[in-house]
Amino acid sequence: MGAVLDLEAWRSRRQRVVLAADQPPVPRLDAAVSRLERLMRSGTGRISARVEAELLAITGAVSAGRTDEAARRAERLAERLEHPSSLVAR
Repeated sequence: MGAVLDLEAWRSRRQRVVLAADQPPVPRLDAAVSRLERLMRSGTGRISARVEAELLAITGAVSAGRTDEAARRAERLAERLEHPSSLVAR
């Protein structure tokens, strides 16, 4: 059987992330990476090619000193992986 998803809880978490977008990029990046680490640890240990490509893009942006872009990408990826329809979120 399927699981019941609490979309209201997801929406409230998402609103906090949107409000955090006004912060400087380095703390935003740090918070997004922490969210991604938590998601990766709780997952199956395998990631899709799309997620891997996005992680490489985040790494490249950090290496090039584009922390704002890296923070945006990391936040977007974490939000996508935290969505109730994501396999990682289960």
